Amino acid sequence: MVTTTVTTTFHNPSRDRRREWQRATHLYRDTKQFCIDGWESGGFGMSVTTASIDNPLYSAIQNQAIREAKSDYKKDGIVEYHASQPFAVNNQNWEIDRTENGSVVVGFPCISGWWYTPIDVYDDIADEVARLVDGEADKSRLQVYRRGEDWYCAFTVGYDAETGEETTVGVDIGHNHLLAADAESGESMLVSGREANYVRRKYRSLRESLQEAGALRAHNRVGNKEKRRIRDLNHNASRRLIDWAQQFENPVLKIEDLEGVREGSDWRDVHSWHFHQLQEFIVYKAEQAGIRVEEVDPFETSQRCSVCGAEGARDGDHFSCPECDRGRHADLNAAENIRQREGEPCTA
Repeated sequence: MVTTTVTTTFHNPSRDRRREWQRATHLYRDTKQFCIDGWESGGFGMSVTTASIDNPLYSAIQNQAIREAKSDYKKDGIVEYHASQPFAVNNQNWEIDRTENGSVVVGFPCISGWWYTPIDVYDDIADEVARLVDGEADKSRLQVYRRGEDWYCAFTVGYDAETGEETTVGVDIGHNHLLAADAESGESMLVSGREANYVRRKYRSLRESLQEAGALRAHNRVGNKEKRRIRDLNHNASRRLIDWAQQFENPVLKIEDLEGVREGSDWRDVHSWHFHQLQEFIVYKAEQAGIRVEEVDPFETSQRCSVCGAEGARDGDHFSCPECDRGRHADLNAAENIRQREGEPCTA
């Protein structure tokens, strides 16, 4: 499956449409914040429905706002949405078609009704748009948002295509190095975890001091700042990985199934480390770039030699094998083990 993200501008939408869309971005933000606040206060359960939402947005948009808020809350806890939010509808509640004069229009519900508006079809998205219009591809949810004076829409197009030889890339997620990647073509990359470890140590010390002083509000603010710093580092690391992987012919990323990784770990910071957030960013960005991602069994990927499979020894960043005398960077040895294992398709 080839997936491509299409982002383009609406072509000269009327003032009434722009006003309604702008109002929808604020209502979308308010809907998400209403859900977050309700979950945090215990006002309602996680299974909140559109019956609890009191605004004029179409129910399809309200449902999408609830899903996004739930995802944000599970990842980040309390969230405060200060800016207006791009509003979205799922793949079943928007349409794309070609008019008799050849214009491509996108239709979706908003507040007063459905809007069908032409989009600009640039050369670099023309093939993907044509596939979708002709019924030869699948579409994802639609996002609508404003940048400056222009209004944009974004969606993902997916279709089956014959591909040539694939390049498998194993990715190890760690704490000494956020990422270690090994490609079967011989190239490798490392992303240092030094800054992330510094951020965790710094904010852990601040939290402990504030907790002893009883400054709970400041304690919570410090925690939110740490989350934002780590989130930025994870975004940057995942982007570097995807950019690096795109140099290869038809790259396929293999990552560890990190479910339960915290259990049994003797690393002090394991419970504050955003394992799954980094993994989610990798999967999300890979899907945007049309790169397939697979999950593999993580059992002893760090303990076994990637050449002979024997149990080896780690000294800092160095891995050595007593059986075949192989020596390599420990995280790259783990990434190589991951690359060699059979994987299962991974979805965001």
